[in-house]
Amino acid sequence: MAFYRYLKSSTIVDLKSTEKEDALRELAKALCKAQNIKNPRAMIEDMLKREESSSTFIGQCLAIPQAKGTIADDFAIIVGRSRDGIEYDAARNALAKIFVLVMCRKELDDSEEQIDILNEVASFFKDDLIRQEILDDDETVDVMSLIGSYKSREKAASGRKRTSDPAVDAAIDMAKDLKAGAIVLLADAVRENDFLDNIKVNRNNISIIVITSNKSRFEEDDKRFDHLIFAPAYPSSRTGQIKIGILLGISRNILKKTDKVVCVSGSARHAVFDTVIAMDIEREYEFFFTATRTILPPDVEAEVLERILGLASEIAVEGREGKPRGTIFVLGDTNTVSQHVRQLIINPFRGYSEAERNILDPGLDETIKEFAGIDGAFIVTGDGIVVSAGSYLRPPADLDDEIGALPSGLGTRHAAAAGITLCSNALAVVVSESTGMVSIFKNGALMLSLAKPSPQGGWVY
Repeated sequence: MAFYRYLKSSTIVDLKSTEKEDALRELAKALCKAQNIKNPRAMIEDMLKREESSSTFIGQCLAIPQAKGTIADDFAIIVGRSRDGIEYDAARNALAKIFVLVMCRKELDDSEEQIDILNEVASFFKDDLIRQEILDDDETVDVMSLIGSYKSREKAASGRKRTSDPAVDAAIDMAKDLKAGAIVLLADAVRENDFLDNIKVNRNNISIIVITSNKSRFEEDDKRFDHLIFAPAYPSSRTGQIKIGILLGISRNILKKTDKVVCVSGSARHAVFDTVIAMDIEREYEFFFTATRTILPPDVEAEVLERILGLASEIAVEGREGKPRGTIFVLGDTNTVSQHVRQLIINPFRGYSEAERNILDPGLDETIKEFAGIDGAFIVTGDGIVVSAGSYLRPPADLDDEIGALPSGLGTRHAAAAGITLCSNALAVVVSESTGMVSIFKNGALMLSLAKPSPQGGWVY
């Protein structure tokens, strides 16, 4: 939790304002006072201008307004709360109750460091227990105390003694017998991290790969595993999460198509590992490699694909205002893709800076979900900049015969995605409005599909 180093007030500010703009001004003035900024006007104007272009409400009562300014440190952060909640215009009928204002030094605006800090803040304040402590406590709340209790909780969980896990033991034995290159653990199936203490293998021969949707759960330098992969939060069934995990592992060059792996998964509802699957990646996931040697286009960063899969999953599950929504994300090879695109509407992303259009910024989530209701596709560069929304895909008509027949139930949206990936080196992620299925296309072929999660949780496969 590196963001705590930049807190300029450990105490959470109780906001008196009841309107959004007034509350943001109140919080900004508190930060400027803590920073001894004599004239906060420019900083406040910058913050409000950003808010007009892209709402910073990211769900679960949390908003992360942002600004840039001349400050001594790289960042300055202050936290406020409104117990009754304040209406936020980007998420209709949703209330923001926790506000984390992040001010960055001008030189770091639109930087990787800024995005990392925003992700840390989002992960920490979306924690259920943290939000409960902030909103239920009638007294003054100290953020450093919250961070201390959070770390103590994690330490206690990881340090709690437990007998060995039968599923993990079985996976270790199977990996040794099969000479597998990796053991892949779907960590969201259990609530504690002590299962890692029970893994005793020769790490020179077998890599330990942990997959989770919780970015604050594990330290990346934890010596008990070799690689950490962040997967979308929603596809959490055994087969669905394994498919996503293998895909992301290959995209990050952690796994190779020639690898044999043993995967351990289970039921998050019962908090237990109960499934062990051994697989030869090249044989089991032949569709990954039928049309291309690599999963990702050469200009696409793995974390951008991870973020788009997360957004696609959320759109599939949540829709918008109770109504299902479908959309397409076209990722990478933007110059070629642009030759086969026509705008159905005036591009809502035109004219904004790359910082305001970076899909890795959690503050853009609500904007993406809102624009998902527009017919057409999102065009996204390999490093995560949203070029346009409402874009009509027009792959050459003579490619129709090369695409071939799509599986039953896939319509024009999927055909357009297949076509655009056949005439370019892009990747397309499609959310079906009618079924909620998330599909991935590359080189005109359907590489992967996940059906909408069931009401009980988890993806149906």
